Amino acid sequence: MFGSMAGNLMGILYFLLFQFMGIIIASLFLKKEKWGFTLLAGSVLGSFSLQWIPVLFAFFLGFSKTAHILALAAMALVTAFLWLKVSDCDWRSGRSFHISCKQWILNDPIILLLIPVFLFTAVMLTGHTLSAGEGLSLHSGQSTYGDMNMHLGFITSIAKQQIFPPEYSILPGTKLAYPFLSDSISSSLYLFGTSLRVAYLVPMYAALAQVFFGMYAVAKTIYTNLGLSYRGKSILAFALFFFNGGLGFYYFINQGFNSENFRRIFTAFYETPTNYVQANVQWHNVICDMLIPQRATLFGWAILFPVLALILKARKNHDKNYWILSAILSGGLVLIHTHSFLALGVCCAVFVAQDLASLAGKKAPSLSLLWRAVLVCGILFFMQFVSVRQLSEEPFSGSMLLTFGYMILLCFFAILGVLTYNSQDVWKKDKSVWLRWGFFLAIVLLLALPQLFGFTFRQAQGEQFVRGGFNWANSNPEVQDTYFIFYLKNLGIMFLLPILLLIFGKKEQRHMAMPGVLLWLLCEFVLFQPNSYDNNKLLLVAYLFFCIATADYVWDTLPQHFARLGRFVRPAAVAVTAVLGVFAAILTMGREWVSDYELYDNGYVKACQWVEKNTQPTDTFLTATNHNNAIASLTGRNIVCGSSSFLYYHGVDYTGNEAAVKSMYEDPDARDSLLDEYGVNYIVIGPWELGSYQISDYDTLASSYEIVYSQDNIVILAVNDR
Repeated sequence: MFGSMAGNLMGILYFLLFQFMGIIIASLFLKKEKWGFTLLAGSVLGSFSLQWIPVLFAFFLGFSKTAHILALAAMALVTAFLWLKVSDCDWRSGRSFHISCKQWILNDPIILLLIPVFLFTAVMLTGHTLSAGEGLSLHSGQSTYGDMNMHLGFITSIAKQQIFPPEYSILPGTKLAYPFLSDSISSSLYLFGTSLRVAYLVPMYAALAQVFFGMYAVAKTIYTNLGLSYRGKSILAFALFFFNGGLGFYYFINQGFNSENFRRIFTAFYETPTNYVQANVQWHNVICDMLIPQRATLFGWAILFPVLALILKARKNHDKNYWILSAILSGGLVLIHTHSFLALGVCCAVFVAQDLASLAGKKAPSLSLLWRAVLVCGILFFMQFVSVRQLSEEPFSGSMLLTFGYMILLCFFAILGVLTYNSQDVWKKDKSVWLRWGFFLAIVLLLALPQLFGFTFRQAQGEQFVRGGFNWANSNPEVQDTYFIFYLKNLGIMFLLPILLLIFGKKEQRHMAMPGVLLWLLCEFVLFQPNSYDNNKLLLVAYLFFCIATADYVWDTLPQHFARLGRFVRPAAVAVTAVLGVFAAILTMGREWVSDYELYDNGYVKACQWVEKNTQPTDTFLTATNHNNAIASLTGRNIVCGSSSFLYYHGVDYTGNEAAVKSMYEDPDARDSLLDEYGVNYIVIGPWELGSYQISDYDTLASSYEIVYSQDNIVILAVNDR
């Protein structure tokens, strides 16, 4: 759990070797690129390889050190082969190592914002991940108090038990129904003796940098592909995306900045301007509520954003190496973050349509300003109508809402068909567009289909997955809003500006926003997982495109509408957009920075140290089902049943195990048979267990089994016949 200095060095070195070889491979594939993007792509490829190559060996050798040594050797062989295979082995390919800081800032002034934001996020993540408290107690922040426990359990159980494919340590015998490669990358470091904290953090630092620089790469590529300036717009788009928030700050400043109402932002648990469910404010901040606590989203976006940039570049330069690299990374996304894979598929469908529209030229359908206004307003009023209907006594059924989602797809494919027909004269002579996309799709499907059929589709067979639902998180009857009110609260100015650009913006700006439009409309009618809130993992990808398009609209087009007011229109428009767009997020970040909670108390951590030294990795413990279960999270051992707050949203049946835990603690007559049925090796009795169950025969229970550990109010009993 606490590792050693040698273990930390070994694990970090193992991680860095993959990073280094990934950068070498990227430098060979992307010879046209400058070092900045090459380093980004190489770092992503290094992390991706560390997630996937050990896993391929683990299917045969378990998640063992042997599998990892072979994985490192395989990565080295691939790197050497590519180095020798490339005819021009000058991996620098004209790239200069020498660039002045001044020149870097002039070329990419966004680094003046990006690097401080990265450092701020990394420091906050560090302070909120198993930070030391009194004695051996371990602390977290507000955002890491929940999901981090689950991720720690996955990391430790994969490394300690070495069973592959992995199983739930919080539901023994059940295959892990989760994109586990976002956690196995840390398991790889933990396997070599790295402390749990270091193993958890090091890959996340790299992923944070990949997300931040990847988002910038997407924005810069979109702007430059269209021949637009990018420096100032990229900064605005970056701020709007990562400092996302709406008008939720009103609920905290309406009594003044010196009021208790305002101060509770920094003291209450999850009452912030971007997460205030009492007022139906649920557009959670990207940094505080997505990147820091949700590892699958973090590692998914760490690949998704650079892949989007690669695809955008490939559409422009037609270099097959870009298509190959982006296809390999895309195909491996399923078991890293399924939502990112789905979002990428929707974006690519729009990219294909845009390529066909470009081929069709004047034959491509286009709408005048009047018809754009009619279409956009018609969609908005339909959304408002549906939201009002959902508040009535006769709301639309889930099947009807799902039908609306299918109709959106049908409309898109109809447009795609029209574009294909109108551009046939061109693509019949030059099939390069279809060949490029077909080549890309073939590689993606070759890699993704085994994951989809072997893991994802098995998990997503229940009624909880892929069902109809409207307006994702706006479903609580006690605070439910109409469509307009919900998004004015949650998105604020970023609800209004994308609407304006879709009507009044330039063709290029609408072009930028289109992937987001299709993805957003789908997510308004289709829920892709048991927890409706998790649709925001798709909506935020759509929001990325809205931020990029909106930044261009505010920077260039909006000032033109009010040109007669003078040259101060642009700075005023940018300033107002930035302030209203980021103010709520800044308050939320302030709350997250100061938050501190005890996650595992001193007694349970000491007990976990004993468990690690004196029990087998596959032993099963009877414990309470609290979400911050130290035995499951810190030792990687099995417990009979974990928290329903995790298991329910993974679509697995845990109710029998949950009931059995209660019976084993509370029903002496059923205890022995259940202990045998669930293969329990040890019984834990501590504050969580005593607070959760009525153990009426505590003395009898304690005397019936051997007490192997008793310290700091924690007792562990051995079920000796195991």
